[in-house]
Amino acid sequence: MMDMAQVLYIQTEDGAVVFLTSEGRFYPLVPSLSMYAKHTEQIGFQKLDRTNLVNMNLIRRFDEKRGLVFFEKEEDANSQSAIVAFMNLSKLKSVIMAWIERNANKTDKGES
Repeated sequence: MMDMAQVLYIQTEDGAVVFLTSEGRFYPLVPSLSMYAKHTEQIGFQKLDRTNLVNMNLIRRFDEKRGLVFFEKEEDANSQSAIVAFMNLSKLKSVIMAWIERNANKTDKGES
């Protein structure tokens, strides 16, 4: 069993679904990203690109120029990031920024 609250994002790689966490990559038995989209939306996952589902509860920063969301406030060489579709960038920007603000408020209050 995997705690979905620990999943940074879910994406497809070479046709396989991959769960990415701060601990590494995990390959689930159910191979369809669309199946996960239906079941994870209510816990905060959102499709930011055709190849991923991002845990919006964990994003901390948005790089609009590169079309990436990050799960840490400061980026370094090991930072995990997920792609935001350039076609939807302007539509998703306000949603992403609202989640980042919400997440910062939770962190400031000591919530996880």
